[in-house]
Amino acid sequence: MFYLSFSRGPDCPEINRLGARVTAGKPPPAAGLTGGGYRPGKTKAPIRLQKLAWPLHRPITASMWWRLDVPMKPETAFHLVSLRANGYLSNFVRGRGQWCALKEPTFVFQAYSFPGISNVNGIRFGDAWMKEDVWHHVAMTVSAGSRVCVYWDGGLRSEVNLKGRLLRPADVINAIDLGPHWLGHPMTVDEILLLTRALSAEEVKAYCTAVRMLAAARFPFRQNRH
Repeated sequence: MFYLSFSRGPDCPEINRLGARVTAGKPPPAAGLTGGGYRPGKTKAPIRLQKLAWPLHRPITASMWWRLDVPMKPETAFHLVSLRANGYLSNFVRGRGQWCALKEPTFVFQAYSFPGISNVNGIRFGDAWMKEDVWHHVAMTVSAGSRVCVYWDGGLRSEVNLKGRLLRPADVINAIDLGPHWLGHPMTVDEILLLTRALSAEEVKAYCTAVRMLAAARFPFRQNRH
């Protein structure tokens, strides 16, 4: 229902059946995994999708490719994806520091501020050391009114069943943030995809494999000229 490849700029999606309003910084063009990408640089402006009006009790998948542009340090932190409603679901990395007394870059999933739903500060899903200049994929799915999964590179990284109550029609997404913001480790993002259903683990894996094959074949293809 939404597809943004950045081939026409950071705020011009090829498909936008959700009627989302896209806001982004205006950095110079950057190379993506396939074609162009988005590297916000000093602006630290995420891709923000607004006016979605999508209730979280209905399934959704938010997907994005990303690459770190400089090496990580023990203190490195960066943001990947957040679904914002009357609470938020978020996946990011926080490094060594006072926050939760972390000792190294750590995969974090949070579900916070939904009335009647217990907060989740998931820091138990392991370290998040990643090489620079290597493309990775993240997908967050919401299904069954309570199940939230995060996949990295086609593999399930976290699965949380929200407690307290089910998500309901009043829990409406008003914004989705993708890519760097105040957790601003330099990075490039590409190919943002929203689906109004929750992909299965097998489908996420198949999608990642297909896109990597296209990238290896240097998609988009250029016609030979004689």
